Amino acid sequence: MLNIAILPGTSRPQALNPQIVAWVNDQLSANDDVHAEVVDFGDFDLPLLDEVVPAGAKMYANDHTKAWGAKLDEFDAFIFVTPEYNHSISGSLKNALDFVATEFNHKVAGIVNYGADKGVRAAEHLRHILANYKLAVVRDQASFSIFTDVADGTFAPTEVSAAPFASMVDDLVSWGEALKSVRESAAEEQAA
Repeated sequence: MLNIAILPGTSRPQALNPQIVAWVNDQLSANDDVHAEVVDFGDFDLPLLDEVVPAGAKMYANDHTKAWGAKLDEFDAFIFVTPEYNHSISGSLKNALDFVATEFNHKVAGIVNYGADKGVRAAEHLRHILANYKLAVVRDQASFSIFTDVADGTFAPTEVSAAPFASMVDDLVSWGEALKSVRESAAEEQAA
């Protein structure tokens, strides 16, 4: 069974994000091949990046970073639910990602994005960031428009927008299982 973290992409009050995160969680709850958990970086009280040593060294000095990193270590895969703010991801998500690095190595991710133009530019920026972590991002993504997939402030995805989610999850499961062996081999090499 693949252990997936659903990562909300913003800390903005009254954002649409919690509704879409809940939809993603509901979709995954019907899949026997996965176990999903919402992991909100906001629960870790991360300030603006305050670690002295770059994250790749995994020499965390602060308890909030240690807790955030330890939580991410628990997962095989991630689904990022990101809005598009100013043609990119939110500053709060970028800040949370800057705290950690190796926790994502040789794992897999999917992206669920939304915005006025379905959030596709945010997804593309996020793909570039995640590549730096040796995190494989599957091709298919669910992209939602705030004009056609939201009605009176309530997330109501159209079938055409929601359809790619299923194939994204299928790829997450396939790639996630394959990458487990990559992580095991890397751990064996490091132990030797």
